[in-house]
Amino acid sequence: MKKRTDADEIRALIEGHGLGDAFGQEVAERMELRVYDDGEFVCKMGERTDGLYVLVLGKLKIYTLLPTGKSMLLRFGKAPSLIGDVEWTGQFPVKNNVEAVGECALLFASREVIMELQAERPAFLWFMIENLSYKLHTFGNAAAMNVLYPVENRFASYLLSLHELRDQQRAADEIRASTLTETAEMLGTSYRHLNRVIARFVGEGVLARRRGRLVILDEEKLRELAGGHSYA
Repeated sequence: MKKRTDADEIRALIEGHGLGDAFGQEVAERMELRVYDDGEFVCKMGERTDGLYVLVLGKLKIYTLLPTGKSMLLRFGKAPSLIGDVEWTGQFPVKNNVEAVGECALLFASREVIMELQAERPAFLWFMIENLSYKLHTFGNAAAMNVLYPVENRFASYLLSLHELRDQQRAADEIRASTLTETAEMLGTSYRHLNRVIARFVGEGVLARRRGRLVILDEEKLRELAGGHSYA
């Protein structure tokens, strides 16, 4: 993780996401920009946060670890979104792992800064409420997906979530086949079963295998399979 404290850069990112009302100039001058590499953890289960993070570039994978040691995908985070708001408000330890997908940039404000400058700002409090509401919605949606829906539907939703959050630099909507073992675990299934689902999707013309990657060919069919659900 790399830290930067350029107030002009931070202010530009705040304004670029329409958060000028929520985070004023005085706050921007006391924030850090933290840049994470692909696969790097922003926070881990059981840790305690010392402030709030705002995702401004890239995307995050949020997942929990089950008592069996396996992981379960809860959602993907997209900019702009808060990380650590639940823990900060209730002073709880971190509930889920938050991991960078590709390079990510997050603004960080310490608890002291938030308490001193933000605690009574209506625009900031509304931003907190909106993020908490969105998290409740997406976590509930993911819980229903993980418990009630077959692997076919969960995988379709997973692919759509990646598609919707894809980096603008990437022209194709694809997933590396080398990550399928991790993907299967995240979706609560076996690598073998997921491969059978992929083979069926390829046979139906929904996906294609190209040089170790899966590429979406029929987005409409994928949305039909997802049934309106998404991990994003």
